[in-house]
Amino acid sequence: MRKLLANESLTIGAGQAVSVTAPVAQTLQIMRGRVWVTVAGQGDDYWLSAGQFLNVAADSHIVIEADKGSSLVQVQQLSTRLPSSSARAGFSTPATSKRGAPVTC
Repeated sequence: MRKLLANESLTIGAGQAVSVTAPVAQTLQIMRGRVWVTVAGQGDDYWLSAGQFLNVAADSHIVIEADKGSSLVQVQQLSTRLPSSSARAGFSTPATSKRGAPVTC
């Protein structure tokens, strides 16, 4: 298992998975594709698509698996510290449904 570096890009092939640790609080920004993310100690897993992100706490163990196509994940260091038991997913830009209503994850 390796550590995620700030401003790192991860290219993950279809059906492939990577196991990493976040030495500091970081944001995983999905740039291309769709991924399944598991954060150790969290009750939920996350399906994220291009345009979505997940904030993870320092010292998190994370497994990221690409879905049907190759995915690109950009890693950025957060400027604030997250509690060790938290992860937050969201959109980098406001997303709306086909009817124009806001979408939440």
